[in-house]
Amino acid sequence: MRTRTLDCPTCGTMQIFRILDKEERAAVREEEGPGFFVDNLWRCTGTGCLTYYPQFNKAGYGRLPKKFLAEEAAAGE
Repeated sequence: MRTRTLDCPTCGTMQIFRILDKEERAAVREEEGPGFFVDNLWRCTGTGCLTYYPQFNKAGYGRLPKKFLAEEAAAGE
């Protein structure tokens, strides 16, 4: 899995980000519309953080749906 250390606008610190997985990309595309480019979106891996943004474009950040928090918690058990 590809990761990068980027500044998270939600956490307020440098965090490890990873590229969005297939389900996350589908959720963003559903929310933003079919023409929204989702192949270069990075998600913060900070505990409880749902922030994503295009690489090097923090101004274009968004938040994943809350259902991904529940999935993340279940995967950690």
